[in-house]
Amino acid sequence: MNNLDLKLLRIFIEIHKTQSISQAAINLDLGQPTVSMALAKLREHFDDPLFARTSQGMQPTPLAEEIVGPMRLAFTTLTSTLQHRTRFDPATSDRMFGLCMTDVGQRVVMPQLLAYCKKHAPLVRFDLSYVSEGTVRDLESGAVDLALGYLAGIDAGFYQQALFTERFVCLVSSDHPRITGKRLTLRDFEEEAHIVVATEGTAHNVVDKMLTEQHIKRKIGLRIPNYLGVVSSVIDTDFLAIVPEKFGEIVSDNNPVRLLPLPLKLEDYRVMQHWHGRFANDLGIKWLRQTMMKLFGRNL
Repeated sequence: MNNLDLKLLRIFIEIHKTQSISQAAINLDLGQPTVSMALAKLREHFDDPLFARTSQGMQPTPLAEEIVGPMRLAFTTLTSTLQHRTRFDPATSDRMFGLCMTDVGQRVVMPQLLAYCKKHAPLVRFDLSYVSEGTVRDLESGAVDLALGYLAGIDAGFYQQALFTERFVCLVSSDHPRITGKRLTLRDFEEEAHIVVATEGTAHNVVDKMLTEQHIKRKIGLRIPNYLGVVSSVIDTDFLAIVPEKFGEIVSDNNPVRLLPLPLKLEDYRVMQHWHGRFANDLGIKWLRQTMMKLFGRNL
């Protein structure tokens, strides 16, 4: 095989992203045998297994890790060239946008964004992924069009724009046996056990630093990898959880939980949207950025 076509590039990138042949097939709307045969061709071309089955899924070999960046760049460049448009009409476009955000971002942002698109851009689609250590690279290659949240390691060539200011509050069960009032004391904060969310892409990772600077202790009762389990864990235990206020307002509407002001000073932070300068003039991405600002650009 002397060359690789776009289909093979796309399949390679999707297997690397999902670490699963079956999931890659589902995401690409292809049959699993088609994806397996494409991987076999790629293995023959590179004379390398590329992906090996492990308990964590299909893990890339060193060669696959080495070539995934150039493969993403090649796919993005060819795709954008073949689909080049001198204009973008959201009312008729069926473009798929790559959006990267946390689970909190998905809960806060996506309902409003989808409702807006249903009215103004009914055919536009979104491919969501979580913020990770690879997000900066994906923005640079074009695998992701826009990232929302807190990104570390932003370098030259990237742009960012503040959407809104957020602050942290405390989430507790409505029938917490000891915290019954409308305020949380510092003593309660230090004596009660906490749920700690360890996830990338949010400013939550600076909370420990701020607590340390103020010599405030936090007793950790449960550590979880994302916000999906925060609400049920707060309801089922006596644990406290520090959460972004907008997320807290949404989940407290229909769950037996309460929001309380924190009895300490945690700095507010800005939720940003990020993109790479290579795609700053892409009309579709410009529309998406402007839509985000229209929907969420407030409280600065």
